[in-house]
Amino acid sequence: MLEKARVSLFLASRSITRGNKGITIFTVFVLTLIFIQLVLFSSMLAGVTLKFNELMVNFQTGNVVVEPKEEERYIEDASALQKKIESLPQVVGTSARLKTTGNFRYKEKEIGATVYGIDPADEIFVTGLEDAIISGEFLSRPDKGEIILGREVSGGFGALMESRSLGGVEVGDTVELTIGGVTREFRVKGIYTTRYFMADASAYLTRSDLEEMLGIEGRDLAQEIAVKTADGTPEDDTRTALLSLGISENIRTWHEFAGILRLIESTLGLVRNIMNAIGLLIAFVIIFVVIYVNIVNKKRQIGVQKAIGIEQNVIVASFVLQAMLYAGAGVILGYLFMRFGLVPYTVSHPVEVPLGDMSLKLDNAEALNRAVLLFLSSVVGSVIPAYKLAQKDLLDLIWGK
Repeated sequence: MLEKARVSLFLASRSITRGNKGITIFTVFVLTLIFIQLVLFSSMLAGVTLKFNELMVNFQTGNVVVEPKEEERYIEDASALQKKIESLPQVVGTSARLKTTGNFRYKEKEIGATVYGIDPADEIFVTGLEDAIISGEFLSRPDKGEIILGREVSGGFGALMESRSLGGVEVGDTVELTIGGVTREFRVKGIYTTRYFMADASAYLTRSDLEEMLGIEGRDLAQEIAVKTADGTPEDDTRTALLSLGISENIRTWHEFAGILRLIESTLGLVRNIMNAIGLLIAFVIIFVVIYVNIVNKKRQIGVQKAIGIEQNVIVASFVLQAMLYAGAGVILGYLFMRFGLVPYTVSHPVEVPLGDMSLKLDNAEALNRAVLLFLSSVVGSVIPAYKLAQKDLLDLIWGK
């Protein structure tokens, strides 16, 4: 068995070294490009997913969200609960919020949006909204009758759904907000964009203003407490720590709010799989053609090999090994290009996408999986022509029929 493998390897190496160098270089080059394409889509998907997750945590939910108990509308004594949560060493900050839906009116335009009531001094330790302001200023604790709008509410500033916005509200303008039959006018103090649609389709005002509109002023109530933890802290560990403090409210990690992100991720994954299938089909065709042409040009040589006693399976294995050597070279060159070229470049020079600056994320396990698929495609592409020709009669091969 070992002797047969050595013979097959010898025949494969001789075929490559004595074959047409231009065809060999072209084949390896194409397989390198195919491997890069296979890994590139996975790296892009990983990068986009990472960016989505980052935007959700940094601009909407924090790492963990504490919500009211089942069948209760509010968290009572929210300030005391915040202090209890902040006693954990891994907690960076907390923000007790009121959350409702409201109807905005500006000139002739009218839309609905999510409205948050926050303590600005607490919010800056949980989300990056203060840094996301693109016009005007962020809220401050003493503010009364002022509001900040996401660009999907205000319109303008590159809003993705301009037609469903207020059509171009600017800082200093006055908008009407109606919540539960209560209508008040607010001066727009700032407009923000996080480049995350869900977060940009909201508005923020101070808790005291929203408490007045909801009729719960002075009762220290909240509908959620967003919790920001130190980098690298597993959310499940934080949930366990909060439960150990005796907190009976619902505790949810940001992953539980990422349903729409999972839908987008699965859609992108489907596109990736389609592109991977096309890439593997191209690899199959390339290997099939190269091996077939090689075999046709070596009919007599194959006939002589059979005549001197080299078994058919050894001859077939030699062409399979030849294809695997091509694929191996393509995988190695493609991986080196991705690992030490393209990925580091996008880290130092992030790609500008609608979500913000994005870099590629190369997963070694994913790269190995794509390498295996490319090898399998190459093996199948080489076995078919090699086996078919090796079965021909000895005299037909020698006489080139």
